[in-house]
Amino acid sequence: MNYRVRLVFQQNDYLNDAQDIPRAFSPILMIDEESSHFLEWKTQYVDGQFYVTISSDLWADRSSALTISEDDPLLYKRKTKRFLKSELYNYLSKQLGIELPYGSLTGVRPTKLFYELKSQQKDPFGILTEEFKVSPKRAKLISDCVSNQAGVINTEPDAVAIFVNIPFCPTRCSYCSFISTEVGRIKKELPFYVKALVAELENIKELIALNEKRVTSIYVGGGTPGSIGPDNLDAILRPLAGFGVEFTVEAGRPDTINQELADVLSKNNVSRISINPQTFKQKTLDEIGRKHTIDSIYSAYNLSKGKFFVNMDLIAGLPGENLQDLSDSLDKTIELRPENITVHSLSLKRGSAMTLSGVDKVYDGKVKEMMDCSMDRLLLAGYAPYYLYRQKNTFDNLENVGYCRSGRQCKYNIDMMEEAITVLGAGAGAMTKIICDGMISRFSNPKGFREYIERQSEIIEKKNNFFK
Repeated sequence: MNYRVRLVFQQNDYLNDAQDIPRAFSPILMIDEESSHFLEWKTQYVDGQFYVTISSDLWADRSSALTISEDDPLLYKRKTKRFLKSELYNYLSKQLGIELPYGSLTGVRPTKLFYELKSQQKDPFGILTEEFKVSPKRAKLISDCVSNQAGVINTEPDAVAIFVNIPFCPTRCSYCSFISTEVGRIKKELPFYVKALVAELENIKELIALNEKRVTSIYVGGGTPGSIGPDNLDAILRPLAGFGVEFTVEAGRPDTINQELADVLSKNNVSRISINPQTFKQKTLDEIGRKHTIDSIYSAYNLSKGKFFVNMDLIAGLPGENLQDLSDSLDKTIELRPENITVHSLSLKRGSAMTLSGVDKVYDGKVKEMMDCSMDRLLLAGYAPYYLYRQKNTFDNLENVGYCRSGRQCKYNIDMMEEAITVLGAGAGAMTKIICDGMISRFSNPKGFREYIERQSEIIEKKNNFFK
């Protein structure tokens, strides 16, 4: 049975994100501001007790309390928020008869909580499963990722990573909501974007030198960087070629990877690329707008094998696919033996063509079966999970996981996902994150590529001031 409720809660400056809990139960529980039914929660702090009352006209009320002092505002904020979310989860889980794989955890980075608990000399696995109601299989996945980050994750305060965004693609995939543009539509404007981006990269290099920082990884993403052509990509990569660190270009679409592109990557000291099949089922590729062939996947891989550290992406839950389809894609990917394999759970992005066409989030266990299969199969094939992250509106409320062969972790993926390093972003929509003494400051470039070009001098000036 499905339910529709309107949410009623206090407009508190940090407890508002508790609404992520009822939203995680969709489509079994749908949030509808016009619904005649309601779900309400109230909080109150009295004499060392933080009280939570949950009520609804659909089910019986629930009240509980947490004993806590207000002396440490940050600790109070963190613990009361977690308590409220746990109480909401327990209430809805019982009433709906559903246990979510990540329990009351709704954040992007579940590994960060594991690190936090570990630093406090607590039992992370036990707390995840007992307090947060994370399933044992997912708690072990989190634990394994943390273990496989050891010795790779950044611990140096002077280290920085560079992220470069090239927001152009040959076509737009139906599940995508990235701010990207089909490259064929803006060919005349492309040189201006390249010029602006190179100027920003040169400025970033100056900032790094002035502030005596040390680059440890570079990641060029998008979009599909190869879609802009070898000459344009060469101009962008050239300022970054001399750092001699892990250097990733998310080549992505197999149909953009040819010998000329591979030569450009090699001469600029790129060490790692992504070749992303998403699936090895041609019918699905055609339906989701990928516009490349299965043969092009093999051609791109054979061209790259031995020259670059290769990652390959698959997506569980693509339209019309079942467990056997994902299993076939896993077979073919594992047979190639790339250094990394990343498996994504399909997420319905708000601005994607798939969402706009009326496709709804599904919670029926089929994608969970696919993700469990991929986990078991990849472990058996000698791949270990080393980073994961979660997104909203993911089928079966699951995750995206990066697996690697022994010793083949991508440093940028770990440092960026764990927010363990300052990241200097360049390009339209790129974000700069400066990490200092555990605090994070953010600065975003304009998302639209035209606005990015027009405001280049302003962006550089603001970034210079921001970095101070």
